[in-house]
Amino acid sequence: MKKFFLLLTLTFSLNSFGQSTVEIPAGGRIQIGYPDLENLAIELRNKSGNALDIATVNKVSGEKISGFGLGPMGKATVAVAELGLLEVTNPSSKDVSISYSITEAKPVIVAKDDVYINFTLRNETLKSIPLIIPGVMNPNLSPQSNSGVSLKIGQEVKYRKAGRTRVLFVVDSSIREGDVVLVGERLAKTADE
Repeated sequence: MKKFFLLLTLTFSLNSFGQSTVEIPAGGRIQIGYPDLENLAIELRNKSGNALDIATVNKVSGEKISGFGLGPMGKATVAVAELGLLEVTNPSSKDVSISYSITEAKPVIVAKDDVYINFTLRNETLKSIPLIIPGVMNPNLSPQSNSGVSLKIGQEVKYRKAGRTRVLFVVDSSIREGDVVLVGERLAKTADE
């Protein structure tokens, strides 16, 4: 199977962007980057019935910064760091379409003493789980998927239930580097409370 790679690097002001649509071939990936923009966020909409892998990568080293799964017909807003690119991978055997638009991310002030933990959010259930991670991203965890995140201690991870946003958990020292957090299990515990 041929691998397909497309790099979209555009230079415009935030005000000139509307919604764009791009097709990603089976087994392919694209990178979306806007090198002249600061405080960049990209709103994605998966227009297909297949799950996609979303990641932010360092445009210099190619190293993955964060990532998550975007379920079929899912939506997400991803903040992209100044030296970052958004990478969308189509692991399926069918071509898919996504639409995206550029918005301004709320600036995140990082203090010297902020401690970040790299861990995995695992959706071990058979249903998609939409999460809200304020100031970071709003991932929609596909069934039976993993999403690597790097979140600071004190960061809230929220979910929506009955039209209200509720805190699922707060990142603290009980989560260790490299841990796997079972999101379905945590949701079940909060439903019991």
